[in-house]
Amino acid sequence: MGLRAAARRCALKTASVLRLNDLALALQARRDAGPRIVVVEMHETLLAHADRLREHLDWVSNHFTLIDPATFGYAWERKAQTWPGSKPAVLFTFDDGRESNYHVAAPILESFGARGIFFIAPQFIGLRSKEAKNFYYSKIDIRNCGRPGMTDTAGATEEVWTPMTPQQLADLTRRGHWIGNHSFSHSRLAGLSASDLQREVRESREQIAAWTGKPVDAFAWAYSWDAIDTAAWQLIRETHRFCFTPCPGTVDLAGDSPHLIWRKEIESYYAPSEYQFMYSGLVDPIWSGKRKALKKMLGRQ
Repeated sequence: MGLRAAARRCALKTASVLRLNDLALALQARRDAGPRIVVVEMHETLLAHADRLREHLDWVSNHFTLIDPATFGYAWERKAQTWPGSKPAVLFTFDDGRESNYHVAAPILESFGARGIFFIAPQFIGLRSKEAKNFYYSKIDIRNCGRPGMTDTAGATEEVWTPMTPQQLADLTRRGHWIGNHSFSHSRLAGLSASDLQREVRESREQIAAWTGKPVDAFAWAYSWDAIDTAAWQLIRETHRFCFTPCPGTVDLAGDSPHLIWRKEIESYYAPSEYQFMYSGLVDPIWSGKRKALKKMLGRQ
């Protein structure tokens, strides 16, 4: 076990033993805490993890209000809570455009009365067989992460790296989900030329709109929190209502920007101790330095 993994396991165990997760959740639910939203970033949602994902959402529904993208957008317009009850809200987002999101995540989310945002890379959409696998391991899972159910390149099944089709994207849109822009080719945006940025941001948005028949309001950049620069961010702001980051935090409608929306990576295969820690907000202080650095890097104080 590496040092980072050992530290993470220790933090999870400590939070569980001391019931820090429960205390932090209670503080989030206070009426005077202000309107807050947890935005979840998921990736693959394999069939093998479907039962765990249902249990995950069942727990979330007891502590939060699951919302849809339309409610999320309206809350930003009002800068106020637009969902019923006193619980903070949760919005689910899914990155990359895997077909497992269509077959597993979307139906489970709908069973809880919610809808999500599916961020897709148009160059990946519709690929099959060897082309899909090559794109997945060269552009998406570039480090072959070895998550449960996908231990290595040789042992992974087609479910891991098969993307959705344009028809499935259109169907999700009809069912009330949003299809978001994740750049055309799942590329790092930092340092790209002006013409490459146009392709990755503007032309990608146009392609998604052509498939769904709907405007594309949301963009989420790929890879790390700093895989972007000011030029890319400015173009995203010009072409999309919302910009989602791969930087953890809890969204404060009163103080945060719709063009820097924090997201917490909480995967479908996480154990209860893992996802409860992430939802509790205890992880937020750990990433406060990165959030400040990102704002400074983009010129937003």
